[in-house]
Amino acid sequence: MGISAKRIVKNTKFHKAKQNNIQASFLLKLSKLTSEGFVLKEALQFLATIMPKEKVWIKTIIIGLEGGQRFDEMLKKVGFPERITAQVYLSLIHGRFAEALQSSGNYLSEKSRQEKQLSKLLQYPVLLLGFMSGVVLAIRMILLPNLLSLGIGDTKNNSIITFLAVSFVQYFPYLLGFCVLTLGSMGLICYYRLHQQSAIRKAVTLTSLPYFGKMMRFYYTSYFSYEWSQLFKSGLQLNEMIQLMQTNSTTKLMQEVALEIEKSLMEGKNFKQSMEEFPFFTDELGLIVLHGEATSQLGSELAVYSEDCKQQLTEKIEKNLSYIQPVMFILIALIILCVYLALLLPMYSLFEGETF
Repeated sequence: MGISAKRIVKNTKFHKAKQNNIQASFLLKLSKLTSEGFVLKEALQFLATIMPKEKVWIKTIIIGLEGGQRFDEMLKKVGFPERITAQVYLSLIHGRFAEALQSSGNYLSEKSRQEKQLSKLLQYPVLLLGFMSGVVLAIRMILLPNLLSLGIGDTKNNSIITFLAVSFVQYFPYLLGFCVLTLGSMGLICYYRLHQQSAIRKAVTLTSLPYFGKMMRFYYTSYFSYEWSQLFKSGLQLNEMIQLMQTNSTTKLMQEVALEIEKSLMEGKNFKQSMEEFPFFTDELGLIVLHGEATSQLGSELAVYSEDCKQQLTEKIEKNLSYIQPVMFILIALIILCVYLALLLPMYSLFEGETF
């Protein structure tokens, strides 16, 4: 049965395009059922009935639970992200299981919505950009040789604008190839270097980026603030929280952060001072911790601040997405302008030559 279960898990990984939607729907439904009083196994059996397309991997989770494995472990095996499985694991400790499921489901649902919005924004501009690139290549292969044979494109006989426009069309394939290779190489290098770094170093690198850094800072602050708020509300002490965060069932970043906090506390620093050592958290987090400790409402204040960071993150993502389409259209307009100049300016030059 163990081999069969492993085979099921391997063959039932979510298709990437539908992953977030399916997982979000599953977690939100499960949250509602457990909050209504359903036992976890009964809730999963019910979901297997009303979600027939997902029945196979839901049954896999049930088999794993019957075999003594934890729910978060089975979620990880069927393809849920590390952030989600860590959040579920911590909820098994602090007791707010249904709330954690709802929070995870909302996170995945919002992520799916943003991915769809980005795809929708890029769909038409990318199609138009591809079409214009094809037009430029066709002009270079068919019309440009005839224009060059007439001496057009030489700086001695034409203006600098004509020369630049014709040169753009002439060297467009090389320019396009250079851009693709450069961007691809940079992407692979960045990906490789990030995956060679520790989780903390990776977070520091991402939050130092000029355009996305502030969004990533809100993301990390919101995530940690929420988890800490739930643990504080459950009555755990800081030392107990740190030990819990260092377990293998949490994210790598959470494990490394917990280890660094533990070192800071052993050096005589308080929780606020240890927070200030992490540049991927917002500056306000330390003040929230200080005020929460003074009022003995740290868990509640961290929960409120987590929601505030989440809202600011959503607003910034929406704002940045609104810039993508105009930038793409400006790029397309520049290509059209170059094609226009490359075709018409040489014609004007020929007419002027015939007149004189």
